[in-house]
Amino acid sequence: MDGNTITDGTWNAHLENPYLAPRETLYCLGLLSGKTDKTIARDHDIEPQSVSSRIKNVHYKLKTANRAHLVAELIRLKIVTLNVSPMVMMLLAVFVVNSVPLLVNDNPDKPRQVRIVQRTGRRPEYLPLDNNIKGDELCMKTQLYIS
Repeated sequence: MDGNTITDGTWNAHLENPYLAPRETLYCLGLLSGKTDKTIARDHDIEPQSVSSRIKNVHYKLKTANRAHLVAELIRLKIVTLNVSPMVMMLLAVFVVNSVPLLVNDNPDKPRQVRIVQRTGRRPEYLPLDNNIKGDELCMKTQLYIS
């Protein structure tokens, strides 16, 4: 590893990246390792609120909605990479390729078949016929379900 890459568990973080500050990258690496804000703060001798605010800054910079989305973006942008040997990676790729079913004649322009199913038994949903009619005079509504 060069001086700009740090490792935590099975993850490598590239501190010199065009997206995040080095400390933000460092705290995101803690997230990937499954640590809480409090644990990350304890590891770096800072307050947990500092970690939380840095993570919020990362959310803003990468336009992510939650931490799972943040982790996905970190991997997609190659800010963090998985530290796995090439042989394990090749075996994993072979397994994934062989487990994916082949799509035959899947034309995206062809409309998908929609099946409309009507319920065999009635489900009582009572609606007033009119705003002027009291609750005694109600009607039953039948619904169609799309599956």
